[in-house]
This record gives sequence, structure tokens and C-alpha cells, in this order.
Amino acid sequence: MRAYIESYGCTLNKGEACEVRDLLLSLGWSMTSNPGDADLSVLVACVVIEATENRMLRRLRALSSSGKVIVTGCMATARREAAQAVLPSAEFVPPGDLESFAELVGRVGSPSVDAAGGDVSGFSIVPIATGCRGECSYCITRLARGDLRSRQPERIIAKVADEVREGPLEIRLTAQDSAAYGFDIGSDLVRLMESIGEVEGDFRMRVGMMNPNSVLPLLNRLPGAFSEPRVFKFLHLPVQSASDGLLSEMGRRYTLADFEKVVSAFRSAVPELTLSTDLIVGYPEETDEDHEANLALVRRVQPDIVNVTRYSPRPGTKAFGSGRGVVGWKAKDRSRELTVARFEVSLARNERLVGSERRALATERGKNDSTILRTDDYRLVVIVDDLPLRKFYDVVIDSAKPTYLIGRLAGNR
Repeated sequence: MRAYIESYGCTLNKGEACEVRDLLLSLGWSMTSNPGDADLSVLVACVVIEATENRMLRRLRALSSSGKVIVTGCMATARREAAQAVLPSAEFVPPGDLESFAELVGRVGSPSVDAAGGDVSGFSIVPIATGCRGECSYCITRLARGDLRSRQPERIIAKVADEVREGPLEIRLTAQDSAAYGFDIGSDLVRLMESIGEVEGDFRMRVGMMNPNSVLPLLNRLPGAFSEPRVFKFLHLPVQSASDGLLSEMGRRYTLADFEKVVSAFRSAVPELTLSTDLIVGYPEETDEDHEANLALVRRVQPDIVNVTRYSPRPGTKAFGSGRGVVGWKAKDRSRELTVARFEVSLARNERLVGSERRALATERGKNDSTILRTDDYRLVVIVDDLPLRKFYDVVIDSAKPTYLIGRLAGNR
């Protein structure tokens, strides 16, 4: 019996898709890259914005002719009715519920040794929690995944230890809010990172997105944990808006000053930090002054990465149908202006590295026989060469783009 898996959205969704794959392999299924050959198709679906939901519904229609279909991910709980309207025969499993998934698919034969084939991946996604403690007024993911549920540290550590046995690896710790890890089980993210740091093997740990309000209680300890050699110097800290009024409307539970306080603490502890943040454009009641404040924030704080998203009303959220929305053309113009500003900042920050030599870990295959590597500050370096993954290389940075660096192996001209 053959299974096909598609995953969309956040790293947590992708990590849970890997767990579904591993579960199916253990139950005797084999994997196929062609849904037309599959007895089972699994869609790990994201519905964070309306455009993404519509794409998921199109994928459901496309998969409807290929055997049994199971929908998991956030769509399975937050937008099940919309999916059922497209494909009434689909089965649904809540995100991350492997026990229910196993009961649904059952055992079909002897366990497969390895159905992935090809090159060994240079990274592993390790979910550490699902759900959150927040009440963001626009967020459908909170409705889909519910309250914070942290995994026991022993389970996470065992997974990391198992993954690093084959050589250097990027370990991507992921959750809806990584900084909230452990608050429900009497632990915290710093202790988890310290425990993972005791695992034998050569690896780099990348900590996923963290909300500022969850970081604040850890601010006297967490930046120091990022200074450890095996932790990527990468902080994903969404600000969402530079307006305290809008932050309050969004239910974000922090101020702009809180965000900048966290950034300052991390940059003091880790000067080479790569900062990623998120901004929502066109939130209800957003004014021209709010937009100018967003632009000023990008230019003042100078994040290396800014994910700009136009506000999308989601059914069931507090913000749905409330407030005076920003007209589409204006939201698009604001998004475009922010994107230009963010690319100017990121290009300037990347250009400072041209001519330098860096140590980098090969983690992924790129396009046209290129290889993607990550420096210790998690900058993406593209080398036009088909290099073995899970190895460290000394690279020279030859040029810079706003979103990546272009390099070559040290010693190569």
C-alpha cells in the first residue's frame, strides 16, 4: 500500500507531516511522490489566510481522484466544513494526533525499511509543542490547535539524539510559540535547550518563532542560551505592528517598547544575531500614521528578514467582520512599500558580509544543482555546486541578494 503526503504552511505543519510519514512507514506503508499511484493521500493543510485556504481546497479537488484522502493540519479542525463541502468522502484527523491517525489507517503489512530514497536530508524538524497561550484576535491557528500542549522533554531529547547519529544536522525546534514551551508542564525553553545541548553529536539547533510576551519572562536567561556554539544565532520575533493601539486590538499582550527591549537584549548577548520579524498590513482601523510607524520600525530596528502579510479576515476569530477594513488597493500599496524598505535594509546588511569567510552547514538541495548552506547566524548561502549534505564547509561570500548570499568553497576561485 502506497501513501502520498503534501504539507503546507508553517514549520510545525511540516514537522507533523514528517511524523505522519514515519508513522505510515512503521505501519507498513511505502511512500510515493505521485498521488496518482497512491492508495492514500494525506493533506497537511494550512488555513492561516483566505488565499491559502482556497489553495488547500483546490488541492483537495485535485486529490479527490486518488484513493482515500485524509486531511490533517489546521484545516482539519478550524475549517473542516469548507473541506467537506469540496470532498465529502475525506477523513479528518486533528493536527498532531498521531494516535487517531494510526487508528484510522491501520497496519497493512511489514514495516518498510526506508521509502524516502535519495539524499539524506540536512535538517530535521522536531515539534516541541502545539497550541498556544495567546488570544490574538485575527488568528485562526489558535482556534485550530487550542491551548498550549508541550511535549515531554525526554521525548524531544530522544528524537534529537536519534536524528544526529548520522552526522552534522540542523535541528529545527518548532511550535506555534516556542518561547511558551513548558509553561504547562513545569519547564521552560531554556531548560529544554540546555538539555538538548547535552546530546552527543555535531548539530546546530534552530529555535522557531517566539512571541515577545512569552519571551519577556525568560529575558534574563534566554539570550544567553542563544550564545551557545550549537545554537543558530537566529531570532524569529513577530512584532505584527508598530502601533500600540493596533497591538492591543490584535490581543498581542505586549507593546512596541517590549518588542524593542527583547531585540536589544538578544543583540547585546549575541551581536551577530539574525533577526526575523512579521508585520500585518491593512489590519482593521490601520491608519496612514500606523503604516509610517511600520516603515520607521523597519528602518530603525533593521531586521534581516521581514515577513509582510496583508490582513485576511478568518471566520471564527474575534476580528472577523469587525472594524473598518483597509481597502484592498491601499493595503497592497502599503505592503509593496514595506517590502521595498525591508529589501533595502536586508540587502545592506547582507552586503557587509561580501568578501568574508564563513563556516556553514549544508542543509538542503537548491535549484540547478546548487546547495543551500547555513552560517552560524543562519544566513542562507547558495553555492552552485552539488555538495554532500550534513557537512560543514568553509565558504567565501562573493555577492549578496536581499534574501540570501552567494558563495564558493574557500580555496576555489
